[in-house]
Formats: sequence, structure tokens, C-alpha cells
Amino acid sequence: MRLRLASVVVCLALAACKGGPAKDPGARAATPRAAACAEVTAHLVTFGEALETVAADAKTRGVSYAGRLELLLSFESAALQLDRELGAVREAREVEEPLRTAHSALAKSAQFARAERDALEKHARELSPLAKETQAAWTSLRTACEAKRPPADCARIRDVVEKFDAADTPADHAIAVASLAGLKISSAGLARARDRAVAASKAIEEASKARTNEAASMPAVWAAVQKDLSGAMDGLVQSCKGEAPSSAELVAAERPDPRKLTVLVHVRPPAGVERALLSLAAASTDADEREFYKARAEGAFGSGFLLVKRTDDGKSELLVVTNRHVIELGDRADLELADGTSLGVAEVVYSNPIHDLAVLRPTKGDLAVREGFAFSRAPAKDQQVVIATGFPGLVGRPSYQTTKGYVSNESFKLDDGTRPLTYLQHTAPIDPGSSGGPLTDESGRVLGVNTLKVAGRDSVGLAVPSRFVLDTLRAAASIEARHASPPDREKSARLACLAFLAELGAAEPRMLVLEQMISNHLVGDTGLDAASALGGEEAFEQLWNTDSVRAMRIATLVQVRAAFMLGGGPSVLETCADPDPAGAREDEAKYHVRLGNFETRDVALRWEHGRWKVDGFAAPRAAPRASARKPASPKKLPPPGPPPGSRRPSRKVTPPRGR
Repeated sequence: MRLRLASVVVCLALAACKGGPAKDPGARAATPRAAACAEVTAHLVTFGEALETVAADAKTRGVSYAGRLELLLSFESAALQLDRELGAVREAREVEEPLRTAHSALAKSAQFARAERDALEKHARELSPLAKETQAAWTSLRTACEAKRPPADCARIRDVVEKFDAADTPADHAIAVASLAGLKISSAGLARARDRAVAASKAIEEASKARTNEAASMPAVWAAVQKDLSGAMDGLVQSCKGEAPSSAELVAAERPDPRKLTVLVHVRPPAGVERALLSLAAASTDADEREFYKARAEGAFGSGFLLVKRTDDGKSELLVVTNRHVIELGDRADLELADGTSLGVAEVVYSNPIHDLAVLRPTKGDLAVREGFAFSRAPAKDQQVVIATGFPGLVGRPSYQTTKGYVSNESFKLDDGTRPLTYLQHTAPIDPGSSGGPLTDESGRVLGVNTLKVAGRDSVGLAVPSRFVLDTLRAAASIEARHASPPDREKSARLACLAFLAELGAAEPRMLVLEQMISNHLVGDTGLDAASALGGEEAFEQLWNTDSVRAMRIATLVQVRAAFMLGGGPSVLETCADPDPAGAREDEAKYHVRLGNFETRDVALRWEHGRWKVDGFAAPRAAPRASARKPASPKKLPPPGPPPGSRRPSRKVTPPRGR
């Protein structure tokens, strides 16, 4: 499901459209067209990124029913959301007709996705009992040949069973079934078991063929839908070319003072992880080891900056923008200004995994910050003077720092393996701890968020452009509003369940994607025990010495995946259609899901960092069916490299064993 449309709707955000000069993103739009286009542009960018994610996920997740349903449901949800948002746009004469065309195309797209989704779910329900019977029939056939004195025909039966088990395609399965049907068997009992396996296999084969015939016209219909939608979005882009996103909802200082508006973000590890590390420190008899564990229990630090945002009721709220990688492994963040003033604890409202951004909200009321940073009136340009502000480490502790440089590449493209990302490349010195701090012009207006320092090169820093910060702020507000709605909350929870099962069951699961699906709460509960089980792996021990908290998360993921794979992996027919009403709360959800051996497990989800994450898996509700077939062994998932700017301790500390 590759979507050429994505490149069209992100045209404005990537400055790829031809047209007049961009309007001031820091000022209120002066005309109805500018006001309408500011809203349209923001919504199109969010829609485009949703479609890019669908296209990237389709490469690995499309093999299972969960993966196909997730892709269809994601596309349908994105189309309906964009339709609602465009419906609220204050229409201007120049964009009135393109908006009507867009509404029509979005309605047709959502209808197509819904029809395909309904057909797929119906087929999964129809296939489930047939698949269950096929599994039981072949198990019965294997069992018949496991007696102390198996019938003479079992040697040939085993050969066919091995071919059936090794088959990767429906055609290979059909060949194995035909071979089984053609065997001459003298034992009446064995013949009955053979006939049952053949009949069950042919029944599910016929049902699958019927679905294939029903779906034969889908590619042509999808191509037509995509063409209409692409044309409609292109019409909106052309109507709004030259208009940039607006930041009118921000209350910004005329000349922001970076020293007063840049904050130290001190991130604590999950509560359970912190307690585990402190207990290891207390139990250790080695001074260096105690220091190692205490340092990791204290957490990490990065930078952020303050924004003041107008709310719909006319009031204002204080927000903090930082990088996602600064807060991703923590439950909470303590905020502090350069003069030592504490702003208290901040909650994570939303994290953007695409652009490595996060939005925090201080929980302490009545903070004396009435105006925040302003955004630059124009995108950064080559050789423009820039200033980087943040809290990199100095003599063992974070220290306020401001440095000066210039833009060395206004549009640097970096491909992360799924999509090309755009950064501002600059020469203002940044160091570990600078992540999340603002990159501003000489007037103190934000041009981007400092995110990466290129190793092996002098004076090469990368910042996420400010237009993506504005998009992330809008996404955070939208996601919070939708999460307050029970129907939207149920839909997003099911999407998370489908995404997890589809990625988990993929032939080549993406480690980084799965890692982001594991909740910090689960890591706090089980991370240390999971890490103890992997303590003998050399690569894992290296990661433990680099980032113990992340090592616990990866160990937790390996443990979760092993539990699924020992049951045959997620069933290819599983569709997350069986939620547990008792587990449905505002920030918690639970689904009963089937494994490949028809065992059922309860998968818990938790709302964390503005998205649903896997928070646990329960023992099977019913005993698994007996099977002579050995369950699939979990694949080893190598840990990823250490995060940018991480430091290796001076001595090696081995993860605890035997807990």
C-alpha cells in the first residue's frame, strides 16, 4: 500500500511548492485565505505523515490479518480526521471549491477502506473455525503416528507432514495436501485421520480462494481512489502555495531571552527501574559498581524550551518542547531554569517518533511565565547566524551554555531507513545534554530544536526545523482531545493492538519499532528480571554498560516476544476484536488475542506519552491444545546501538544474574 499521495500533501511543509514568499509564521494571518490556508496546511502535513507511516508499515506488516486491518483502519481514521478538520476550516473564496473536492475524495476514500476492512474482518471470522479444525486434524494425524508401534504407512505420512510444515505459500500447502490425498493407506484409523486432514485443508483452501476472488478488483478500485484523493489534495496545495504554517496560537515575547526560557530537563527512570538500580547499588560490595548503579538511578538530562499557548477558552497554558529521546525512557521530568529556579515536575503530553520531538506540561500551577519563545518569521537560510542554547554536561553536571554559529545547510536530508527526514545543519557547538534545546536567530526566535551531533565531524549539529515543532504541538492537542472521547479511545487502542501483533509476527520485525511499543511501566515491573536472563550475551552486556535503562526495556521486549513465539506467534487470523470490558479504562485497555497454537493470552495496553503501549501479557485463560509439533523458537533480536551522545562508564559492570 505505497501511497504516492504522501509526497503531495507534505509539499508545503517541506518547502517544495513553487509560489510567492512565505508569510510570517509568527504573526496572525491578515486575510481569510491566509487564515484558511494556515489551518489547511497544518492538517495536510499531519495527514501526509500518517500516510507515510502507513506506507512504511505496509512493507513488513501486510502479511497478517492484523497488519492489513491496521493499515486499512489507520488510513480510514486519517481520512475521517482530515475530513473533520477541513470541515472546521474558516472558508475563503479562493479555497472553497478545493475544499469541497477534498471532502468528496476523503469520503470516498474512507468508504473504500471501511468496506475492505469489513470484508477482511468477516473473512477472518469465517476462517477461524476452519483454521482451528485444520490445526486439530493435522495434530491428530501426527499423533496417530507417535504410538510405540506406528502403522507401516507412517513413514510416508511423516514425509508429507514435513513438507506441509515447511510450506511457505498456499500453493506449496496445496501440493502437500494433494500428496497426502494420493497416499494409499492400509490402516483404517490412519486413513480416517488422513481424510480429516485433507478435508479440513481443502475447506480452508476453498474459503481462501473465495476471498481472493472477491478481492481481485481491489487494486484497481484502490488505484482510482488514490488518484482522486491525490488530485484533491494537490488542488488544496496549489490553492495555498506560498502560505506557511501559523503560530498565532502562541503567546510569544517580542525579544525572547533564551536564558530565562530554556530549561534543564532532568528525566528520572521508571519508578520500578529506579528502585531496582538502587537496590543493586545497596547490595554491591564494589565501590565503582555502587557508583555505576546510583548514577543510572539518578536518570539523565537534556534541554527544552518554554512556550505559552492559548487555549480554546481564551486562557493560556505553559508547555515545554524537547526531544523524544530525552524523555522516552522516563516516567517524569524535573524542570529547572539556568538560575536554579525549579519549575517542578512535568508530564509527557505527547512524543513524536517521526521527528524526535516531545511536548511536556508542567504540573506545578501558577508559574510566573506569561510569554514564551517566538518562532522565526521565515525558514532558516544558508549562512544565517544561529545561536544554540542548552544544558550540556560540564565537570560532571549539566551547565547552561549558549554558542554561536551559522546555518551550513538549510535543508539536510537524512534517511532513517523508512523515510527521509529534513534537518537544519549548523555550526553552533552542541554537546551531549544540548538535545531538545532551541536553535534561534540573533533575535531569539526559534528556528529549530537541536537534536543530533554528527560524530567524527567538527561543528556539525542537526536541528529539527521549527515547522515540525508547530505540527507536533497541533498533533499533541488533537490527540489529547481525541483520547477524551471513549469511541476514539477504543479505536486507537485497537490500532495499537493490531500494530503490535502485526510487527511482532512479521518475518523481519523492526527492533526499534517494537522497542517503542513497550511501556515504561512494564519495564519498571519486569525489566531487571528480564535483563538478568540475558546477562550472558556479550552485546547485551555492552548495552547494559552504556544505557542500563534501555537494556532493561530491550530485555523486556525479548521476554514478551519469547512468550508469544513459544505459542506459535500471533495467529495470522487475529484481529484484536475481543476487548476485555473489565480492562477498559481511560488509560488502560486489554485484549484477548490468539496465538498460532490457539492458546489465548490477555495483552494489556497502557496510555503513555500520548500513545498506547504494551503493558503486560497474562497467562493463558485456557490450557493450550496438545500438539506434537515443536513450538517456534523466538528469534534473537540484537540490541540497537547506543543513543547519540551516550557515554560508556570507565569499568564494565555485568547485569545481575539469577534474580
